[in-house]
Formats: sequence, structure tokens, C-alpha cells
Amino acid sequence: MRKTLILVLAVVLVVGVTACKKKGEEAAAVDQYASLGKYAEVGPVMDKFIGSSEKLAEAIGKATSADEVAAALDAATATLTELAPKMKAIGEKFPEFKTQENPPAELKPFMDRIEALMGKMMTAMTGNAAQFLQDPKVVAAQERYNAAQALMQ
Repeated sequence: MRKTLILVLAVVLVVGVTACKKKGEEAAAVDQYASLGKYAEVGPVMDKFIGSSEKLAEAIGKATSADEVAAALDAATATLTELAPKMKAIGEKFPEFKTQENPPAELKPFMDRIEALMGKMMTAMTGNAAQFLQDPKVVAAQERYNAAQALMQ
């Protein structure tokens, strides 16, 4: 009986600590984006989108084969497909994003990252990866990527 009680208490303790840790991590994530004000929910989505795009630019820049370029595009496509419903919901909740030429000041850090990313992407696409862009595997991967981007609008 005593061993059973100790086992039950140990399980409860482990579950309790895990739950507290998870709530703490969620609270930290919310706090991280609190400075975005009403756009706080946009932060994690933008971070994931930009992070995926940065990985794509880096992978394409380092690619030495059409298979590597296609794999990089497919990895980014998977993230875009995952984010599409969230991006669409954000667009519906904040219609000013579609009509506004200047983004809200709260989102400027994200816009700065996107601008820097655009340069990296151009460099990656015109660098040694350019030789693979006409490969059928890359063309097909690019079409999948473009279709995933269209889901976000």
C-alpha cells in the first residue's frame, strides 16, 4: 500500500511539474509578443514564416544539386501549408494589412527581417542554385511552393 501511495504521489508530482512548466513556457511566449499590442497574435506566425523563409534562403544558397533545392522548397512548402489558415485568419481579422502600404510600427521588426530576407533570397536564387532552377524536380517543387503561398491569401 505504501509503495502504491508513493508511486501515485510521484506521478502526480511529475504531471504537476510538467503542467507548470508548460504554462510557464506559454506565458513566456505571450509575454514575448505583448509589445505588439493588438497584433500580439501575429508575432508567432510571422516568426515561424520568416524563420522558414530564412532556412529556405540558406539551404538554396548552399545547395549543390537539384535534389537539395527541391528538398528546401518542399520543407518551406510544408511550413507555408501549416501557416496558411493562421495567415488567412490574421488577414481577415486585420484587413488593414491588405490595404496598408506602411505596416503598423509594432510590426516594423518583422518587416525589417523580411526586407533583409528578400536580399538573401535573391542572392541564393541567382547564385550557384541558379543552375538547378530549370530542373524538373525544382520546377515541380516551385509549383508546390507557389500553391502553398496562394493558400495564404
